[in-house]
Amino acid sequence: MINRIMKFSGEKAYDKDLTRIDLSLIDPSVKEVTDVCYLGNGDIEHTLDIYCVEDGRDHPVLIDIHGGGFISYGKKFDRVFANVMAQRGFTVFEVDFRLAYPEYTVFDQISDIDMAVRWIICNAAEYSGNPERLYISGHSSGGVLATAEALLSLSSEMCSDYGLDAKDYSYCGILLDCGLMHYYKKSIAYNGMRRMVFPKGYESDCRYKYLLFDRNPDIARLPKVALVTNKKDVLTDMTYHFEGILRENSVEHKLFDQGSTGHTGMVFRPVMEGYDLPGQITSFLC
Repeated sequence: MINRIMKFSGEKAYDKDLTRIDLSLIDPSVKEVTDVCYLGNGDIEHTLDIYCVEDGRDHPVLIDIHGGGFISYGKKFDRVFANVMAQRGFTVFEVDFRLAYPEYTVFDQISDIDMAVRWIICNAAEYSGNPERLYISGHSSGGVLATAEALLSLSSEMCSDYGLDAKDYSYCGILLDCGLMHYYKKSIAYNGMRRMVFPKGYESDCRYKYLLFDRNPDIARLPKVALVTNKKDVLTDMTYHFEGILRENSVEHKLFDQGSTGHTGMVFRPVMEGYDLPGQITSFLC
């Protein structure tokens, strides 16, 4: 019962939050191409949106993964963020994937993102994107999925355990916005969440071990990482936990802990008066 209530609440919150996004930050000169199916199966959950500036130049590619606790929300939630990052010089791909519970799991989502990225690499040039300058970002639970995708690009063993072809590309940088990076912490609430979004017996599943970031040695091979949080982010402790993991593994990173915009600050209003956080992040990553 509680799982169904959480799923329903997430869907209702998504509808409400879409009305709260500050659309005044959208630049109409940024081209938006919506609902492109990356699998060709007509499934709306296997679509992506593209944001680009057609100025005759190649742009670095940013793949963005939305949040929602793995069970809700969608790519439209990150529309303003994507438009602003396109203004900062990226060709941005907002990816949808199958939501967890009751039928699908986080493992299915990781597989969906793998297929989306392969499509993006093959088609990025059509939208002024250069796949050899590849970045990935994720908000909240999307941070976990983005990190998993980056780790897959570093490990043929991980790809094999996930039943995926080895990847022949790599990432130049990662942006984790208010990430759910310690979702595997021991607590009644997070134990319940994991049982909801992972399959039965997930703890003994060979795929799960890679998502325990403080035990995965490939973390040390990650490219530079930008971490975003603020004093009103409900998951700020998780960002600091992951920052500690990066520090212990000597991964180049920068922590942006400024303001008090809350857990969805970068999504609702990524640019505040006198404070261009996307610009600062872009300068660090690129």
